[in-house]
Amino acid sequence: MEQQRSGGGASTEKSGQLDGFAWPADRLASMTLAEIVFRFEEMFKRTTSRLHQPNFARLTNGPMEPLPRIPGLSEGLQSLADEPGLRAYWRRLAEQMRRGRFQALGMTWPETEGPPNWHMDPHTKTVWPSRPYCFDVPYRYAPERGDIKFVFELNRLQYLQPMAAIAAIEDDGELADLVVEHIDSWIAANPTFRGVNWISGIELALRLVSLLIVTTLIGDRAFSTEFRQRLHLCLAAHGYWLARYPSRFSSANNHRIAEAGALYLLGRLVPTLRPADEWARHGKNVLEDELALQFHDDGVGAEQSPTYTAFSLEWCVLCATIGERLGDSWRNASWHRMAQAGAHLRALTDIAGNQPRIGDDDEGRVLCSLPGPEEHVNIILGYLAIACHRPNLAPPHVKPHLGQALFGRPEPSQRKSFEYAAFPSGGYTAVREWRGGEENLWVMDHGPLGYLAIAAHGHADALSIWLHINGRPVLVDGGTYLYHSGRRWREHFRSTISHNTLAMMGESSSETAGAFNWSHKAACQLLDSAQGADNWLIEAEHDGFAERYGHRHRRRLERLGDSGVQLTDSLHGHGGDEQIEIGFLVAPGLEVSRTADGWMVSEDGKRLLLIAHVGQLHGWVEAALDEPKRGWHSPAFGQLLAAQRLVFAGRMGTGDEAIFNLRTRF
Repeated sequence: MEQQRSGGGASTEKSGQLDGFAWPADRLASMTLAEIVFRFEEMFKRTTSRLHQPNFARLTNGPMEPLPRIPGLSEGLQSLADEPGLRAYWRRLAEQMRRGRFQALGMTWPETEGPPNWHMDPHTKTVWPSRPYCFDVPYRYAPERGDIKFVFELNRLQYLQPMAAIAAIEDDGELADLVVEHIDSWIAANPTFRGVNWISGIELALRLVSLLIVTTLIGDRAFSTEFRQRLHLCLAAHGYWLARYPSRFSSANNHRIAEAGALYLLGRLVPTLRPADEWARHGKNVLEDELALQFHDDGVGAEQSPTYTAFSLEWCVLCATIGERLGDSWRNASWHRMAQAGAHLRALTDIAGNQPRIGDDDEGRVLCSLPGPEEHVNIILGYLAIACHRPNLAPPHVKPHLGQALFGRPEPSQRKSFEYAAFPSGGYTAVREWRGGEENLWVMDHGPLGYLAIAAHGHADALSIWLHINGRPVLVDGGTYLYHSGRRWREHFRSTISHNTLAMMGESSSETAGAFNWSHKAACQLLDSAQGADNWLIEAEHDGFAERYGHRHRRRLERLGDSGVQLTDSLHGHGGDEQIEIGFLVAPGLEVSRTADGWMVSEDGKRLLLIAHVGQLHGWVEAALDEPKRGWHSPAFGQLLAAQRLVFAGRMGTGDEAIFNLRTRF
């Protein structure tokens, strides 16, 4: 069962309007005095820009000569010329875009003659405003128009990257002209600071990279003098915007990294822009500082999401690699932090190249080879393996990708031995068990909710566990599904109920305050750990229910030799008996059935996992419930699948334990 997001009626629109009023209040509550001052200054700058925009020609030093060129990209592209499957896919994409047919985030845009309609939502078929001042467009809660994320995805222009690549490989002048036609159409349809495509700095940053890749790959073959001038002014306007409206304070997450990365690349690759040196220096300083801030000392991304970690890493390793090739060396500490982050991502990667979907995932990437979902974490691990000279960081399987034209193609790296990888600062422990040619990958969360005051991309998943068996996700995270337009769905997929942990009185361990904010955050503490192939242990607790119900939730995950892995949940504190539920969300496509020994999770009749409960809780299976929402999984942004959720519920009080024996084929 697969669904796309549903449209909104009058009640949805009304609730969206209420949310629109609530959002500023929630954000204001999370701000420091310094941030409030900054926001007023930002508001003043936005007001003056409404009335006056600079002459962007004054930001340029004559014509854009030579064209921007990313060092090594065109030369490395030839290494992909012998990848017939990749070339065939790129050619199919080019033919689709020639017919005006764009696909991304699980959606297909209506076909158009010529370039796309840059402002159309593919689901509602409505058009976002293109002429009002960008900061006047209420994009966060507009259910009648859809989720702005879909329009943003198209306007990143990332689909032009593989189109330019195949045009360069096959020396296809007609296709190169089509790429330029799309860029020219975008410039004409999006006047500076007008419409939704000038609202968000991260969108400008990603679009800039696409433009720089295209100019590198097709450059002189299709760029007329007149077009170069328009493109030059467009690049200048993007740089001016990014420098003028940086993401700071509670917004200084991956957005700040993207904005700084784009300014750095613009400054290094387009020296004909007057502020180029200033932008490059500023961008590099911010990136190197943020590497120390947005990644814990053990390498875990502070946003508590592997895919967002990979996204931020991609910006850093891309800019550092290009800088090194241009003679602008980066600090050794920066390279070390990137390698640490890679080690964390590799520890979460199973034998088939899957990672647990933890926290938000909106399929963001910088270098794009396919317009649909890509194995983004594996791709970044490949970049890091080469750029950091750490071949052990490479993923277990390597597929051809446009980014390999710049970084090179790593050799796959398999891991077939026991590993206990603890990340105490970032708050994860991953245990890789290996027996008889099969792998179990266990992951437990005992870390912070997310990054900065709003923890924008974290989920209420304190003490959650994930399990992959022989490269097959078995116990999974609910996913993300939607951001702005799916208000109730957004609440569900961030809630504790959507994760493999304990919820109390139907409530989450951390409480939301809007689509990207929290009013209460659970704090986790690692209590004990031990490593050994036959007897390993992870024990931690959190205080998410302490203020409301007087209980701390403690969880112990322990290998007991051949007897299996024992999961013990207990409550500690001074509260009374409360209704609790402990859920195990099972990956779609797997079956859950009751047996004499417990609950069996199987695939095509073959047992993967047996869950046996010792205690007084009552167990049952639920799936695809709408009210309350239960038993759903989002495999990719904008996609929704029914999933079986094994639930154990009952009353527990101080000192009570719920024990589960988890037996795999080991």
